[in-house]
Amino acid sequence: MMQQIRYSGRMSTEIAAIKEQLLDQWQKIAVDLIKGGVPAEIVFETMLTVGLAGQVEIYGKDPAVAKLTAIAEHLSEQARLEKEALREASSATKN
Repeated sequence: MMQQIRYSGRMSTEIAAIKEQLLDQWQKIAVDLIKGGVPAEIVFETMLTVGLAGQVEIYGKDPAVAKLTAIAEHLSEQARLEKEALREASSATKN
């Protein structure tokens, strides 16, 4: 039986649907701003800043830092794996 996680009384299936809807809306807003002439770098930097400020407000500074660190480590690992895959692909095409 799948365990349901509750956030403010809501089950994880509800949260997943809400997150998907929010993701779609944030992406639409970003695209509209960029199409309107706002540089993408500014749009995403601002979205990140607002999101991080919200995390600090809700969870506190230390947990927000820990979460951001985990995300950075995950991205570093992804970059390392991609670099390794490119190196292997390059070696395979040389042979």
